[in-house]
Amino acid sequence: MTKVTASMMFLLFALIGFNSQLLAQDEEAVTDEEIRKYAVTMDSVAAMKENVKVVMKEMITSNEEISVARYNDLNNAIDDEAKLEEIEATEEEIAFIKEIDAKKNELTGEIKSTLTTMAKEYMGGVKVYNKVKKALKADPDAKAKYDGIMEELAAARNPEEEGEEEQAGN
Repeated sequence: MTKVTASMMFLLFALIGFNSQLLAQDEEAVTDEEIRKYAVTMDSVAAMKENVKVVMKEMITSNEEISVARYNDLNNAIDDEAKLEEIEATEEEIAFIKEIDAKKNELTGEIKSTLTTMAKEYMGGVKVYNKVKKALKADPDAKAKYDGIMEELAAARNPEEEGEEEQAGN
């Protein structure tokens, strides 16, 4: 009986080992090109998010009727009629907050659409996008490559900041 048990244990371990090799083969390693494309995609999304902030700030600060502090109060109360009454919000102020919100939703929708398009068309599919995203969490080498590429992309997008840093160091 001991030989049978030992044989079964050996067979069990052999099957587990074989199965894990098959699983490892299913999970392709990410390529440098896939990491680069993911980084370009994420950099594009980051640039678009930054643009949303710039547009929102411009819309808020260019309104001569509503101060930034008043905007913040209105924005915090916009979903609560009682709070809006309490802070004596006017119809014009409420309309302005809703205009800002609509613009933000429009721009956010464009970001989501761009991300989906880039994942599908530029990266080669959502499956590749998810594979790289997963690898960045699990593989420190892939994450280091990604971080390096992101730094390059940021420097290329903001060359004036690099020059300012060099001048500050002198």
